[in-house]
Amino acid sequence: MATAAQIKAERIAAEDEARTAAYQASLTAPEKPAPYDPRSGNTPDYQAPYLSGEMAAGDAYAAAADALAQEAAANQAALDAEAAAAAAKTQAELTAANAAKVKAEKDAADARAELARVRANQTMAPTTATTTTATNPVLDSAKQDIIAILTDRFTRYKLEGLIPTIKKLATTGATEATITLELQATDTYKERFKANENRIKKNLSVLTPAEYLNVEDGYRQVLRAYGLKQFDTDAYVQQFISNDVSPTEFSNRVVTAVQRVQNADPAISKQLRDYYNIGQADLVAYALDPEQNFQKIERQVAAAEIGVAAARQGLTAGVSVAEQLASQGITQAEAQKGYSTIADILPTSQKLSDIYGTTMDTYGQAEAEQETFNSLASAQRKRQALTARELAQFSGASGANRTSLASQARGQI
Repeated sequence: MATAAQIKAERIAAEDEARTAAYQASLTAPEKPAPYDPRSGNTPDYQAPYLSGEMAAGDAYAAAADALAQEAAANQAALDAEAAAAAAKTQAELTAANAAKVKAEKDAADARAELARVRANQTMAPTTATTTTATNPVLDSAKQDIIAILTDRFTRYKLEGLIPTIKKLATTGATEATITLELQATDTYKERFKANENRIKKNLSVLTPAEYLNVEDGYRQVLRAYGLKQFDTDAYVQQFISNDVSPTEFSNRVVTAVQRVQNADPAISKQLRDYYNIGQADLVAYALDPEQNFQKIERQVAAAEIGVAAARQGLTAGVSVAEQLASQGITQAEAQKGYSTIADILPTSQKLSDIYGTTMDTYGQAEAEQETFNSLASAQRKRQALTARELAQFSGASGANRTSLASQARGQI
């Protein structure tokens, strides 16, 4: 989009072109003859050619200036329409903005056609003597600047294929704003920023080219840093832009996929497969799938880590229990410590439950998990009651008898 300075430069160039047109028209007038002839009281016939030339110069100047002013106004309207389209958040707003842009482009085209007609009238008049039209260095410089600016911009967009079109439009006198609008209407441009179409369908804001490129570059830098070249493609990156995934979330997904899964203990990969039927080859792709909710992915990975912690203590944590603990924020380290404690207290508690379970509440792995990870008082009371019953049962027996289960249980209190 043209800046205020660039629009001002275009206006100055337009005024220079109008002055040039006036000068060229004045070349057809003869040298100024003698002043008014007092003998007749009227303008003598020999002065008519001069007046005609002066009028032609003034008319040419005014016509050229009007046509250029119309083109500048139309280009500004097109800029305003483009800004409205970029800010559009709903389909209705985008439709209205696009309609305004189409009208502005038509007005600009009409203004250019009018300017061409004025120029043709200046050079094709039958009475005009053959003259050599001097090249206007100001206009040539302005066109070169436009070509340089847009070539650099669209090269950064990776749209080098549009450079010939830029040069063609600039040499015909089109402004930077007009060229930009015409290029944005091409299929090549739309395909380059294709994710914006999907964002509109999802009622997301349209990203400007600068925003689009910044987000895209952020994704690619993370992928390359972790060696995930297979995902460094336009189609894959477009999916994340379409789903409004921030570069920060994207980075977190990659860290989860690579550090916590791909490069982690193979037991975690196996647990993910057992819990969710996700194979080793699909783990990274699954974690990087923009259609998958990232919080869900994190919870599943954490659940697998908890399941592995339980397995290392000879215990089995079901997927529902592991997910519940993961949703509570239990980390892998906390799970390892907790299941180590459970492995210590569970054997004795289960034996006591087998002995007194017909008359008392039993204590199993579920109660041990509730007591250890949730500090559930009711679960702790069940274990303590079984231990107390065992102590009472053998309180009057010999020392040898007291050292049975009671001695084992006492150490777990």
